[in-house]
Amino acid sequence: MKVAIIGAGNVATHLVKGLREAGIDIPLVYSRTPASAQILAGQVPGAQATDTTDFRILPTAQVYLLAIPDGALPKLVENAVFPAGAVVAHTSGAQPMELLASLAVVETGVFYPVQTFSKEKELDWSRIPICVEGASPKAEEALLTLGKVLSEQVVLMNGRARKQLHVAAVFACNFTNHLWGVAQELLQKAELPVNLLEPLVLETVQKAFQFPPFTVQTGPARRGDTNTLQAHLQLLQTQPPYQHLYQVLTESIQRVAENEPFFGKQA
Repeated sequence: MKVAIIGAGNVATHLVKGLREAGIDIPLVYSRTPASAQILAGQVPGAQATDTTDFRILPTAQVYLLAIPDGALPKLVENAVFPAGAVVAHTSGAQPMELLASLAVVETGVFYPVQTFSKEKELDWSRIPICVEGASPKAEEALLTLGKVLSEQVVLMNGRARKQLHVAAVFACNFTNHLWGVAQELLQKAELPVNLLEPLVLETVQKAFQFPPFTVQTGPARRGDTNTLQAHLQLLQTQPPYQHLYQVLTESIQRVAENEPFFGKQA
């Protein structure tokens, strides 16, 4: 199977590395920035770099993976022309497969790896779940086959379920990472070493996969420790955004503990 990579960012970089190590032929790397395409294509012997969106006149592939930001997908879809019969799939967790419906003479689908990607961080593709959706049996079969080359967990998933998964992933990954960044900033402001929190963070993550997280919630919000909560809010007075975030999360923890739905308060 030949797979062309459309994009040269974090996801594309890891796809190139993973597919290359799996022995998949990558004849083409596209980026709207020629230098970026050249850098990534340079990691694969024989791969051609391009910023041209008429993919019919370039080295062809059976599968084209659109590993570009969600905001760039509509314009690419509007301008790109692919070889007849190719499978074209985007890698977004949030965008519908139907976004590709206007592409002519190709099979379309979704190839969504459930992971956070940074170029500088190595990853083990075998442990990354890949969610696949195909608009036709041909697309579904091709994407399932490709997914199994990379990962031990490949799941057929429709667009609605994928969106729900993506929202959950934002809570589990993006929001959690932001909170760790807040914690790091607070420590640095107090001139305390960041690694003081490492055992706590690792234990929290490990415990979250051993028990339902809500059932093992700890801390002053869960205990209803008003004195501690007020002391923390006092400390955060000089950082109103963090103080507000603390209040919102405290209220959420308390409402969950009371088995009440949390909708948040109106400003």
